[in-house]
Amino acid sequence: MNRIVCSCMGLLFLAGLWTEDIREKKIAVYKVYFFAFGAICYRLGAGSCSLWELAGCLLPGGILFVIAWVTGESIGYGDSMSVITLGLWTGGWYTGMSVCIGILMSGVWGLVCLCRKKKDPMPFIPFLLLGMEAVLIYV
Repeated sequence: MNRIVCSCMGLLFLAGLWTEDIREKKIAVYKVYFFAFGAICYRLGAGSCSLWELAGCLLPGGILFVIAWVTGESIGYGDSMSVITLGLWTGGWYTGMSVCIGILMSGVWGLVCLCRKKKDPMPFIPFLLLGMEAVLIYV
C-alpha cells in the first residue's frame, strides 16, 4: 500500500474526531464506520488484505477494546474503535507506537490535571493524534 496515502488518511481521520472528542467527550460512530469502510475498500483495491496483515492491523485496537471492557469503559469503546480504524489505515506497527505515545502523553496530562485537582474525563483522540504525528515525523 502507498504509505503516504494511508498516513494522510489516518491523520485526516483523527483530525476529524479530535475537536468532537474534546468538546463532547464522545465521538460519532458513523465517522468511524465511514473511515473503516474506506480503509477496507482501499486495502481490497490495493490487494493487501491477507489474514495475518489484517490481524496485525486490528491488534492494538483489539487490546484497547479488551482494556475498555475490563476497566468499565475508562478508556472508552469509541477510542478503541478509532484505534482499530487507524490500524486499518496505517498498519499495526505504526498504530501500536501511536497508541503507546498517546497513552504516555495522556498520562503526563493526567498528572498535570491531578496537580490542579481537576477530575473531568479526559479525551484520548487528541493524544492519539499527537502520537500519530510523532510517529510519522520521527519513524
